[in-house]
Amino acid sequence: MDFAKLQEDVTRLEKSSAGLKKADAAAMKEFAVGLKDILVALLKDRRDPIRPGQIFKDAASKSLVPGDIAPRGDALLVRWAGNVTPQDPQVIQDDAKRLTDVAEKVLPVLKAYKKDK
Repeated sequence: MDFAKLQEDVTRLEKSSAGLKKADAAAMKEFAVGLKDILVALLKDRRDPIRPGQIFKDAASKSLVPGDIAPRGDALLVRWAGNVTPQDPQVIQDDAKRLTDVAEKVLPVLKAYKKDK
């Protein structure tokens, strides 16, 4: 696993997480796609199966991310990492709060990954 690229991706996620608090749909989509890519890379590195729609649960089962937010994380990844971005303002506001909660729990964990010496 390329840990330098992982930390670079996590830094990019942190920057896009600032837009989550503003309920910016583009930032929310960027965050969800970036998080999905990081989780897929971590699972592929471990040669674990990747089930569509259950990426967060798979990562949580391997203790890669906190497990208490796995169902919520999967629902948000499915909704925001897909090809169609939600347009309803109320959904965007609600999901912004949920994505912010997910970001607060996941980013410190992802930041802690370092290469073993």
